Amino acid sequence: MKRILFSCGCRAALALIGCGALLASGVSPARGDLLALENFDYAGVGSDLSGSSGGGSFGFSDSWSGNTSYNIASGSLNSPRDPLPLVGNSVSGVAYGENRGIDRTLAASLGADDTTIYVSVAMEPRGILGQGAYGGWFGLALRGSTDVMIGMNYSQGTYGLRIADVYRSSSVAPVVGKPTFLVLRIDFTEGVESAYLYVNPQPGAPEPAVAQASEINLDFRALSKLSLTGPGGSAFDAIRIGTTYADVAPATSDFDGDGDVDGDDLALLQTGFGKSSGATAADGDANADGRVDGADFVIWQRQEGFDLTPGSVAAVPEPASIAMGSIAAMFAVGAARRRRV
Repeated sequence: MKRILFSCGCRAALALIGCGALLASGVSPARGDLLALENFDYAGVGSDLSGSSGGGSFGFSDSWSGNTSYNIASGSLNSPRDPLPLVGNSVSGVAYGENRGIDRTLAASLGADDTTIYVSVAMEPRGILGQGAYGGWFGLALRGSTDVMIGMNYSQGTYGLRIADVYRSSSVAPVVGKPTFLVLRIDFTEGVESAYLYVNPQPGAPEPAVAQASEINLDFRALSKLSLTGPGGSAFDAIRIGTTYADVAPATSDFDGDGDVDGDDLALLQTGFGKSSGATAADGDANADGRVDGADFVIWQRQEGFDLTPGSVAAVPEPASIAMGSIAAMFAVGAARRRRV
């Protein structure tokens, strides 16, 4: 992905933009069909997750139920891939002395022949890595005729994919306090299902061509429950289930929702630049903080050229002159708006 280079005359503007910690959040995907969403946007920080529902979540037929050691934690996890949309709170559980899980039933089972589903989640280990029963494993599971789990396996010490008793490892090792973004793809066909795990793929980019772990299984259909599971200290956030990669790893800078990030999106950001409250994605608010400012421009810059239209296989950068000719105008608009306040 190309980064836009600024001439000496634009360095002051670049400095004003800043490159602080950016957590893109809350921009709804404009493509495909998002089947379920869970951002853990619940009140009662510190209380257990069991019994929780609502909070902007959808795609489920009941509340969370099961082990009461998973608690609602304040705020989202730090984004493992900028800019991954994160809103609401998160959920965490300390290391536990036996296997555990807390489940939520999906509104519709997954697994019809000739369909594909994607599941994404941000997760991280907490406390001491490996502490807890059975090596302190943890993960997110889809439960049905056969359970499918993504997370850290007790015997491997890496993120990976487990189907029944078969584990396929990636080369990515969990680090305490460091979130990881996982995307699971499952292709359901008659008699043979395939699963692919992407570890820290780039949100907003086309689906990766290579998975970090994969497995073919004769039958793991009728997946009807979502489960946070495992005795290891862990935290979870931003669970999405959809029918396209773009659903679960959305481009937050596609302000016009046409499937790519380009100069048209920059024009919307330029128009909205300087808005200090009530801003939406249509105004150019990429990180859903209600403002349109330099942080949103940096997010657009990092995603500029992403093409999510059918058949795209790579990002196609826009000319750098688009940004160079627009950044000064954005700051002029922002300054004018501040003077009017």
